[in-house]
Amino acid sequence: MTGYDPNFISDKISIPMPTFGRKLAGSVFQDDAVLREGIYSDHTHFTVVVNKDTKQPVFAAVNIDQTKFVDSRDHKEEIERRFGKKFGKRGWRRSGDFPKGAVLENEYYKDRKGPNGEEIPNPYDRGHMAMRFNNMWGDSLGAVHDAGKATFIWANAALQHKNLNQDEWRALEEDIVRDFMDDANDRLSVFTGPIYGDLDRHVHISASESGRAPAGFFKVICFQSKFEGRADELGVLAFAIFQDASVLRDAKGSATVKTDRRYQVTIKELSNLTGLNFGKKLFDANPLIYFADSAEKLDRNVFRVPERIPVDTPDDLVPVQDHTRSGVEDLREREIVINSAMIDPKPGQQAGEWVSLHNRGSGRRELNDWVLTDRVGRKLVFKGAINSGESLRISGRDLDPVKLPNRGGSLMLRDRDGVLIDHVTWNGNDLKRVERGMAYLFERGQ
Repeated sequence: MTGYDPNFISDKISIPMPTFGRKLAGSVFQDDAVLREGIYSDHTHFTVVVNKDTKQPVFAAVNIDQTKFVDSRDHKEEIERRFGKKFGKRGWRRSGDFPKGAVLENEYYKDRKGPNGEEIPNPYDRGHMAMRFNNMWGDSLGAVHDAGKATFIWANAALQHKNLNQDEWRALEEDIVRDFMDDANDRLSVFTGPIYGDLDRHVHISASESGRAPAGFFKVICFQSKFEGRADELGVLAFAIFQDASVLRDAKGSATVKTDRRYQVTIKELSNLTGLNFGKKLFDANPLIYFADSAEKLDRNVFRVPERIPVDTPDDLVPVQDHTRSGVEDLREREIVINSAMIDPKPGQQAGEWVSLHNRGSGRRELNDWVLTDRVGRKLVFKGAINSGESLRISGRDLDPVKLPNRGGSLMLRDRDGVLIDHVTWNGNDLKRVERGMAYLFERGQ
């Protein structure tokens, strides 16, 4: 199938393309002679719209049939014989829909040399908006291979920091999208694109040419719901991941999100951040709350709106509005924080891993039956208390079964009622910034 199909989910559920707010509409690349309806670039299973100002996608719209994914392990010998190590891959290339200079190409992603010949590493990867791995479905190995190759066009790439691209973003694609379980018929329609802020970073290739690195990225998953009372209705989940905290700071200058962290968000917030209009149908189907008066109708721990819920595993998702959820306080209002951790002890001190909690509030806090959870769901239930201004170090056997892997991980701290108190994340590249045997200090809200 070439291009995005709005009726892909079912004949009862149609998901049209997002439309553009007034400001964004003026930035959409148009060519009536080449692009469908003058703006849409169609490819196997997906469609891309390009921003002529940033020269990166506005969004990619993708259809996914999970029943037609191919597990390469089941066809290992045939794949190696026909495709070698290039199954579903191809070198990046220019799409015939866009002339040279219309989108960012390799010069914006490659490492460069300084005036004295020194190597200048480029920290930004070619971030697929329509991901190769999730686009690889079809009726034959050849069709699956071609679908993967189709994603390697510059019009489908955005400047995505390597820390994000190789860790949290990849985990969102593989753990949630690829293995999505909340749908009734294994068919998904997915929108993905960049989020820009007022203070975005730039990749400079000359004095006059630069590429604007997005502050973050969004993903909206549409599906046919399987939940009791909502079966056959539209289901919607929306996510955002930020690689630059400056995009979301409040009036007091405090960060409202932590970077390199997956958040489930509202459709309305994504519209505000991107200039895209996803339509009333998706707004109504999204389970998270945006308006404060709606929060009063729920008998739940909802501390703030719009809701923005950190997600580590599918168990953290809020699939329907009356689903039990944990409230999340603003970062600057959190009294107990996960302050630091010894993730990579010196050789011979593997038992030396520890996590430190800090009380920055004005009073003593009891932590009885609070729960610390790592990325794969291992839980530590502990007791104790922390006086004002003091820290509590959890180490050795007291930290079991929670693990702090060097390649990347995360921690979530919840109180005895399940309310999320604080959350942190790290990856292998983060740890390179500190020497082995030194504690890693986590990002704070202020």
